[in-house]
Amino acid sequence: MQARNSLFSASMLLLLSSTVIVSAASAQHNTSKPSELNITKLDDTTATISARFPTLSEREKKLSIMLDKKIITLSDDGENGDLRGGDGLLSAKVEFDFDAFTKANKQLAQTAANKETRFFASGGRQELTQQRINIGANTLDFIGLNNGKEKLFSLPFDASSIKTNQPIALPLLNFPLGLPGDITPAATAVSIPQSLMITDISVVNDSSRTWACATNNTSPNGNPTGEWTFWRLMENMANGTSSTSDFIKVLFKHWTVNQTINGFNVAARPGVYQKVIKDWEIRSGGPGATLLPQESPFRLLGIVLRADLRGGTGPYASGDAGEGRFVFALHDGNCNNLSKTLILEYKVPIAGCTNIRTWAQKWVALASSANYNSDLANLTNVFTAAGASPSSPNQSAIGQVRTNELLPGSPFWELREFVLPTSGGNLIETDVKQEPHLSFNNSATLATYINSNWPLLVGPPAGQHTIPLSFLGNPFAAGSAPVMSMWNAPAGLLTVPVTPAPVTPPPATVRDDALFELALNTCSGCHLMETGTPFAHLDYNSVPGMPAQLSGFLTGISIPDPRNPAVMRNFNDLARRATDLNLAASMSCSKIAPLGNLLLNQLSTPAQLRAVH
Repeated sequence: MQARNSLFSASMLLLLSSTVIVSAASAQHNTSKPSELNITKLDDTTATISARFPTLSEREKKLSIMLDKKIITLSDDGENGDLRGGDGLLSAKVEFDFDAFTKANKQLAQTAANKETRFFASGGRQELTQQRINIGANTLDFIGLNNGKEKLFSLPFDASSIKTNQPIALPLLNFPLGLPGDITPAATAVSIPQSLMITDISVVNDSSRTWACATNNTSPNGNPTGEWTFWRLMENMANGTSSTSDFIKVLFKHWTVNQTINGFNVAARPGVYQKVIKDWEIRSGGPGATLLPQESPFRLLGIVLRADLRGGTGPYASGDAGEGRFVFALHDGNCNNLSKTLILEYKVPIAGCTNIRTWAQKWVALASSANYNSDLANLTNVFTAAGASPSSPNQSAIGQVRTNELLPGSPFWELREFVLPTSGGNLIETDVKQEPHLSFNNSATLATYINSNWPLLVGPPAGQHTIPLSFLGNPFAAGSAPVMSMWNAPAGLLTVPVTPAPVTPPPATVRDDALFELALNTCSGCHLMETGTPFAHLDYNSVPGMPAQLSGFLTGISIPDPRNPAVMRNFNDLARRATDLNLAASMSCSKIAPLGNLLLNQLSTPAQLRAVH
């Protein structure tokens, strides 16, 4: 997420997946995930695997991938198993275990049979409502969309039924193919309220761990320094670099004066410091007083697992285990809601396939815990504890702190982002990710960016772009994300095709999806126009003593695309995260397999989600 080039370097690819080595001709592209994937049996132990990478130019004929310390080169030159040179499909002739392939297909069918099956755009947030699955006696049949048209994919259950020299088109389902899992998939669905979006009052009002609001017009109660309080989490984040009171005050001083972030002015909003810090000081003894934890104006709305933001899955996963988040709402000291939420977003300091899988399994198992809050605390302590990440600033696992606010005196809703400096110390303000500056909306510059990056925007996989700090030699990424009506670009300046979109059902075009993916992945777009959300996915105005109200984007909603109302956009992000958590909890971590199976698994593993929300 922190990458700053719209076209990725080879070093960035290595960070995203340690398996990908891109040839010099294609080093600038994120080419690790294909938009089309096929396998052709050559004999009982050999196959050709072919893939299309939408971001490769016609001149780029090769892509090399390292697996098990060996390099596999996919080429489009008519050699080494490539059927037709120059057709855009890069191929490699590889050793392949067809029994393992069909066993993996059976496991996928078992997973689909045990729970509701929902499909989402690879790398994106859209629910694809027209896609469906059917489990037959001999195949797992998947009906999906390809360039606006339905296409049938059939995954065989019996290796002996696979015919020689007949290509099998493989669906990109957000499920990896080719390798059977090391463990049996869970027989029951992941519990969203107990494993992913935890807002139950027994948790957020835990008297030993939170400083909670039972109702309006009353003082908070519980433990003001409990392990899930805003106070304790900030104390752990500071980790002795300053007092907790000073650490919090320095954060909110950013709103007292104009800030220059990435060359853009972010105007002061003094009402924020007044309602958070000055009022807190008065309750703590008077103006300028040291803040007291028992006067904290933040109440916990939810604890959120974002395993879907992890760096990788499968045998060669090398990234971290995603994020854990704490969402707080501001009140006036007497549990009356104010218009501000604050999210602490931690990078889970766990790496390696088996470790990530075990981490996911523990979150799935929470739903059946007899000591739920205690077991949950043990898990959150992994990333919230002081010293949780020894090599990071302040030895804290915090990734970023994000805020969403419309307090008295603020002219409009605004989101901001803060990080610890590499040298440690206090939080500093930084750019908001995936958001161009508001001045570029409906501009020629934004049209140029979209024209240059639409294959990454549209995919599949979708949403693989990164908004850079600068574009065309000028600052581009925003310093804050104010509310706005709608992201768009001048139609007359766009050169993006208007052919049918490869994933979204008709009448969506490639151009529709390019604009949509850019807008959806901004903070301002996701929190308003693109998802029909009133600027908070966990509502700051949720009634104290009741679970937080969740947005339709999280729980399920269908809304018209704001730029083309004939196109419906469907969201159910918690269901998407549940599908992903089940994948993480049952993924294969074995490297003992023919290179062809490892290659197929790597290419079909879901694309990394680059959205920040």
